[in-house]
Formats: sequence, C-alpha cells, structure tokens
Amino acid sequence: MILAIDIGNTNVDFALMSKTGKIKERFSCPSKDKASLARVIAKIKKKQKPDKIIVVSVAPGALKAVKSYLKKHLPKIPLSVVGSNVSVPLKCEYNKKEVGQDRLVTAYAAKLLYGSPVLIVDFGTAVTFDAVSKKGAYLGGLILPGIKMSLTSLSENTSMLPRTVLKEPRTLIAKNTVSSIRAGMIYGYASMCEGLVKLFKKKLGKSLKVVATGGDAPIIKRHTKSLKKVDLNLSIKGLHLLAIKGQR
Repeated sequence: MILAIDIGNTNVDFALMSKTGKIKERFSCPSKDKASLARVIAKIKKKQKPDKIIVVSVAPGALKAVKSYLKKHLPKIPLSVVGSNVSVPLKCEYNKKEVGQDRLVTAYAAKLLYGSPVLIVDFGTAVTFDAVSKKGAYLGGLILPGIKMSLTSLSENTSMLPRTVLKEPRTLIAKNTVSSIRAGMIYGYASMCEGLVKLFKKKLGKSLKVVATGGDAPIIKRHTKSLKKVDLNLSIKGLHLLAIKGQR
C-alpha cells in the first residue's frame, strides 16, 4: 500500500493506493489547517499503515507540518519527497531552480498515461499550462491566476463587486452582478483555453494531446471543446508511478 500526498497551496490530498494504482481511500483538508492535517494522518494510521509514503509539495509550511505528523504517527514508513530525495525522471528544459515539482509530477503522469506530445492544463490555485514534447521532455509552459483567486481579487479590489462562489452560468449575457461575474469566469477561462490550446498546437503539432486536471477543470470542460480529457487524479497517479517505478 502506498500513501500519496499532494500538498497544494489550498488543500492537501491524501490517497491510499494499491500497488496497481487503485485508490482505496482518499482524504483532503486545508493546507493551513494543522489540526486537520494531524487528524487525517492519525486516521490513516488507524485504517491501514502504508508500506511507502511519497509527497509532492508547493507549500513549504504545510510540508513541514505533514512531515512532523508523519514522523509522529508513521515513523518507520519510508518517506520520499519529490525534489528532495526523489527526482522526476523527465528531461527538463525549464529553469530547474524555479520549476514546481507538482508541474513535473503531472507532466510525468500525462506522458506515461496518455503519451506525448501532451499539454497539461491544471485548474488549481493557479492555472498552469505545461507542455511535454514528442520526445518526452518537459518544455515548460504558462502560469495564470486561478479562478477562485480571480473571484477573490474582484471583490477585494473593487468597492461594488460582491464576493461570490463559482457556479454554472445560466446565460452568456447576465442580468445581475453575481451572474455577470460567474459567466465572466466560466466563459472567459473557457475561451482562454480555446485560444491557448490552438497556440500550443501550432507550436507542437496537431497530434498534441490535452489533459485537464484540478478542481475547476470539469466546469470549464463543459464550455470548451479544447479540453476533451479530464483526469482529476493526475498528480496522485504521478506520485504512484514514481513510487512504483522509481527513478529511471
């Protein structure tokens, strides 16, 4: 049994996985909530101790807390941290001192699971576009504000626009402020995907596969033909592949 842990800026996802990659149980909690992190790890200990633990993180504070709780509750289980004592076996053309290990993990998973060339569009706290070449090299990509980050920015930096949550828009031409914001986010990000995917295909060829992931991917997929495949477990699958296959 493998425990894969994906530490993001907003949430930490835990997945207990079999050797074949089947997700047996999954847990999630806010990255900044140390009490919740401790409870989840203690719960995992009671359910089934893993044989290996592998972690990828973009949040140093949360990583420190998770490692502390793992040491307390699962002290004898081998722990691998991507970018520390395990590397993603991809040729990387990005600045290696700056590349997010999470981006490499999803790129690695997409390459092995879907083939290359491939473009990964991750709708997380930030929206990232990451390209893997036909030869399997990580080329780099784009970073944009995430949808929820944009929603927060609108309310915090204007006097009249309210805070709202992302929901499916009823119409393109909205008749009230909240609906206008929701429609703007959904249709705006969907149209952005259409345009950027076309640019990437011009650069990397028409055979470019596109895989979307991240919490907001499903709602955006419904409004664009450019995102044909959504895999919400892409990062977790990448961690599992690293734990099973090791470095190449």
